[in-house]
Amino acid sequence: MRRFLLVSLMAVASAGAACGGDDGDGTPAATECFDYARFDATTPEVSFRTDVLPVFQRSCAFSATCHGAVAGSAGFTFLGPGVGAEITDEELAELAAQNVGAPSRAPSGMPRITAGDPARSFLMHKVDGTLSCGDLECTPETCGAPMPYSGSTLPAAERDAIRRWIAQGAEVP
Repeated sequence: MRRFLLVSLMAVASAGAACGGDDGDGTPAATECFDYARFDATTPEVSFRTDVLPVFQRSCAFSATCHGAVAGSAGFTFLGPGVGAEITDEELAELAAQNVGAPSRAPSGMPRITAGDPARSFLMHKVDGTLSCGDLECTPETCGAPMPYSGSTLPAAERDAIRRWIAQGAEVP
């Protein structure tokens, strides 16, 4: 009986450790709804070119079959050229047009990026893996998978840079 209780307690503890929590730096794990009330979106100031674009290039736009082609592939939006490639002014304009204020495929009609409001930005929910938070009630069939598709959540610092960029107006210079 004691062995059964011990094994049961260990199973519950293991299950609890695998769910929720944080990313080790005090920010919520990607599967929890993000608490924007506790997030300072004003500092540091974020630059699209230096802080956000490199994350997109490394994690989202590494090939034309994902988000690295202006024309897109299978309905994917453009998030910049692949790693190491310089982005042109025309590509920047297209990136903004395809994402900032553009409708997403979410059933709620949430825009891909809502300038000034990361909580109402489908991209942020995709990156955080929070596809059932706030106004979203997604399934893989209706909204697709969390991103990046590799299954590895971006580090909290990179997600926060994207979040701050959106909160600070999602300017694409």
